[in-house]
Amino acid sequence: MTVEPSNHRVTIGLPVYNGDNFLRDAIVSILSQTYEDFELIISDNASTDGTEAICREYENLDNRVRYIRQDQNRGAAPNYNFVFEQARGEYFKWAAHDDVVHPSFLERAVEALDTHPHVALVYSKVREIDEHGAVTGTYDAYEDRLRLSTPEPHVRFGDMICVPHNCVGFFGLMRTSQLARTNLHAPYEGADRTLLAEMALMGPIYRIPEYLIDRRDHPGAYTRSRHLGDRIGWWDVERVGKVTFPAWRSAIEYHHTIQRVPLSTEERVLCHLQFGRWLFGPHWYRQRWVRLVRDLGYGAVRMLQRTVAHRAKVPLS
Repeated sequence: MTVEPSNHRVTIGLPVYNGDNFLRDAIVSILSQTYEDFELIISDNASTDGTEAICREYENLDNRVRYIRQDQNRGAAPNYNFVFEQARGEYFKWAAHDDVVHPSFLERAVEALDTHPHVALVYSKVREIDEHGAVTGTYDAYEDRLRLSTPEPHVRFGDMICVPHNCVGFFGLMRTSQLARTNLHAPYEGADRTLLAEMALMGPIYRIPEYLIDRRDHPGAYTRSRHLGDRIGWWDVERVGKVTFPAWRSAIEYHHTIQRVPLSTEERVLCHLQFGRWLFGPHWYRQRWVRLVRDLGYGAVRMLQRTVAHRAKVPLS
């Protein structure tokens, strides 16, 4: 599909599937930004609820909205990547259908990227809200520990992959040209963390010291409604039921990321040492080798179950 050029500096990509419960609030919050030079691309993964009607309503109300309906549900990861592939702005931001963006977020984020050309990503302090919109907490306890504004790539990379956090920076504002050099959102559990680690290698990450995004936690949220072993099907419907090894995939991708991003020899070595920190953390329950072993065991059980089920269907000769 050919993407026509746009005169908007910012593209906001909103992938959605059956999101009519909170979608209207998300769209209104985006269209209410004080910075108005943006386009909003909504990609609907063939929703079966009222999502399409809501999207078409706002497409008719505001010419900055471009609505695209997929002919089938391809999974979340292909949909996230699709909205980026349609992006025509200098800067890009993903938006979640159940989050709320405060009016000044884009204005503050664009100003930061314009002022600091070395910065790769800008996000803000984030609050947590429930299904009714009531504030239930913040993510400061995690995000305050991240040293993402330092000029040293290995420090940013190491903290992004080793320090526990909720990947709220994924919904920040990025330079489209830099994001295009990544693998975007790959179809596996934890790919958002891998992408953030790569962005951290590309340049410092700036956090606006104000609460400008509300992240909604509700019973239907991805992390609460899907078992760890079944999440791959949510990210990519073509991999439903297949045996996957998400912990190993993360390890491989971190290694490839270090090799892919242009770095000095010294920084590359230091990044590999940070990868070692990821493998062998200070507490045994955070050491990734434990998860790697568990990943192999879980995968082996799944493969055995599939083999037994397959043989049970094959008649004896």
